Amino acid sequence: MHSLQTQAKRWLPWLLALVAVMAAHLALVRTLHNDAFVDEATYIVIGDMVRAWHRADGVVPASTYLSGAPQLYPVLASHLFAAGGLEAVRALSTGCLLVALVAVAFSARTLFRSDWAAIGAAGLFATQAPVLFLSRFATYDAPALMLVALALLCAAAPARVSVTRALLAGGCIGAAALVKYASLLYVPMVVGAAVLCAPRERRLVVAAVVITATVATVAALALLGSPAALFEGFLTTTLRRTSVSGGRPGDLLLFAATLGGVAFLVASAGACFVPRGARVTAALLLASALLAPLNHVRIAEFVSLHKHMAFALVPTCVLAGGAIAAVQEWSQRAWQRGQAVIAVAVSGALLAIGARAVVWPGRDEAVRLFTYWPDNTARAFRLLAPVAHANAVLLAEEPDLGPLYLAGRTRPTQWVHPYYFDFEGRASRTPDDVEPFLRAIRLRHFDGIVLRFGPQRQWARAIEAELLRQQPTYRLAAELPFELADGPGAWQVWVRSDAAGADAVGRIDGSADGSTAPP
Repeated sequence: MHSLQTQAKRWLPWLLALVAVMAAHLALVRTLHNDAFVDEATYIVIGDMVRAWHRADGVVPASTYLSGAPQLYPVLASHLFAAGGLEAVRALSTGCLLVALVAVAFSARTLFRSDWAAIGAAGLFATQAPVLFLSRFATYDAPALMLVALALLCAAAPARVSVTRALLAGGCIGAAALVKYASLLYVPMVVGAAVLCAPRERRLVVAAVVITATVATVAALALLGSPAALFEGFLTTTLRRTSVSGGRPGDLLLFAATLGGVAFLVASAGACFVPRGARVTAALLLASALLAPLNHVRIAEFVSLHKHMAFALVPTCVLAGGAIAAVQEWSQRAWQRGQAVIAVAVSGALLAIGARAVVWPGRDEAVRLFTYWPDNTARAFRLLAPVAHANAVLLAEEPDLGPLYLAGRTRPTQWVHPYYFDFEGRASRTPDDVEPFLRAIRLRHFDGIVLRFGPQRQWARAIEAELLRQQPTYRLAAELPFELADGPGAWQVWVRSDAAGADAVGRIDGSADGSTAPP
């Protein structure tokens, strides 16, 4: 009994501090608001398709172009959306990031043998912009990040359970690799950490176990679908990914530095305070923190860098916890030597600098990242509800948002987008080939059209020009303005004048221009 009380007194303070960090993270996350981003809609809609269309040969929709196994996260997201809407799917992301936060804290505590290292690592991780963003973003990044963090925790567990932790570490990183293929970047980190943290005489066994567990998990999960199709998806979306943004190396590294540069500097300092036997492990973690930005430099791509930086922050914040613990130990020694004023002044100054350089910028950057897409998306698509009948054909600049917000009224197959369209035997496989869309408009093929002049602005301008020429066959039913991080914009909702229900679009509340719509 006395031993249990002693253990409780030992663990309770830092566990309470960890709970406080988690509460602070939740408070910051709740300040992020917006309608669904196109990626969020895509995973939910694909999940619906997988549930409805799973084929006997195991090939499911999107296997060859989705950057994660469609039978895993998308199906779960689809179930959650059916139960509680977009907020339920986003709540899953928040839960995953909280688990990742706890895993980062325990990894730091194991590496540095310090409660303060755990709290410092958790506090830093909880307030970084990419982490806050993913905690409120309904994609497979959050579960994959959680699994990577858990894999690192298992790899760094006490040496006396080296084989067990190797099995768990391999299982977690293997599952992460199927949830999101880019997680494969961190397999070397997990394998290396498991081997380095094992007793010397068992390192070969541990290496074999963690690699076998990783491969076995990947193989088992791949068998839920078509391994060949998944491999093709991995090659297309990850290994041979085509650049969209064409970012220059300097610009990419600068953006990565704004998202995690301060944390990396603290981590570099923390690597100097690891116990003597863990220095190689610290070097491995520091190198692993560079993998995500360097991979984006390799493919010259800005897209998704802000999400992938959250993965880099797992090893970064584990190491940074050591620097924070070192400051606390110095302050404690200074206090004990009678230098209370110096200890309080230095600690207070560092705390203020940390809040100014990390906490508030992290929250502000996360808010900015959440304003890269419109906040009135639901309004724009729900305006088309009167024409969204079973035989309607609808066109939208961005895929899957329509099926998401008009779920129950339309099927995904009723929606057309710029990335593929087959009309009267003439197929368009790229937004640059706009002619089939223009011909379809001239032949009154679409009942409703939604444009926002965003990802495919040139395509949307060509569609708008044709719609203007086709008035009054098509009419602009509503124009909904919005403000984005990179400037203002507006949704345009068009309907074919003779479509069933067209008279009600944009005029449900009696407004002349359709600028107001029902929720």
